[in-house]
Amino acid sequence: MQQYQQRPEQQLRDLLNQTNTPEVEFTPTNLILGKPSDLLGFGNANTQLNVRGVAGDHYKGQVKVYYNRLDLGVLFGGNYRAEFSALGQSSLHRLLPEISKALGITLTEDDLVNIDLRLLGTGEQVLIELEAKPGSIAYKGYTVVLFNRRQLMLTDVIRTRAVAKLTHPDPVLDGYRSAGLTTWGLDFTLIRPQLRVSPNRAHYRGNWTDHAGLQAKLQELYNITDWPAIDASSTSTDSVKVYETKSLPDANRNFSHVAVQTGIRSNGLSGTAYFHYNI
Repeated sequence: MQQYQQRPEQQLRDLLNQTNTPEVEFTPTNLILGKPSDLLGFGNANTQLNVRGVAGDHYKGQVKVYYNRLDLGVLFGGNYRAEFSALGQSSLHRLLPEISKALGITLTEDDLVNIDLRLLGTGEQVLIELEAKPGSIAYKGYTVVLFNRRQLMLTDVIRTRAVAKLTHPDPVLDGYRSAGLTTWGLDFTLIRPQLRVSPNRAHYRGNWTDHAGLQAKLQELYNITDWPAIDASSTSTDSVKVYETKSLPDANRNFSHVAVQTGIRSNGLSGTAYFHYNI
């Protein structure tokens, strides 16, 4: 075997087809490859291997074939230490595509002994020993390659750092219960009449039309007591507004509408409340 760009088992079958031109092509379904063994003093071949026909699929019986496995120790004539670069991985087998590309051959998990690369330390350059498995069809021996371990810089990868999807719309503040966590996941459809908002009140910041009724229903049906009112003064910044949930990024899309009360900082509550309901 002089060329090693294909998977070893496929390459050996192809060579048998090319040199024997069988009436029925040798394939993985009709020809089984055995385990290779070293062969000494047999011309130019260094390996022998049994091939066996699959009963009922064109061929039967078995025969020995002879060929050369590549000795990894004389890779590139022994004059050059192969070097490759790739993202760090936990094991040698996970690096096989990059190693194969760098060496110009095809290595599989059946060809090389696996290595836990985490045991080699964290340096950016490490030496890795490639040792052929005894059962490798195409390779024997071992060699050492230089691995330049690349690492991804988070500053290059993470361009957008505000991950709103994973952020609750209202944080819990010290000393207060979060108004958002208290209300956001609840269904307030039962008290839609008490969620009416007049947009012109509180200097056009909006206000509940029946705050007392809202307080009573929240306590009766949701065990939420002493709900804070909107400050009607002109210097306040709190507000109440009604939205369709599809137009508000922080809304719960399981509902059609939401009344949002902002600027809460009283009666043991803080933050923004979300009264979701369906129409």
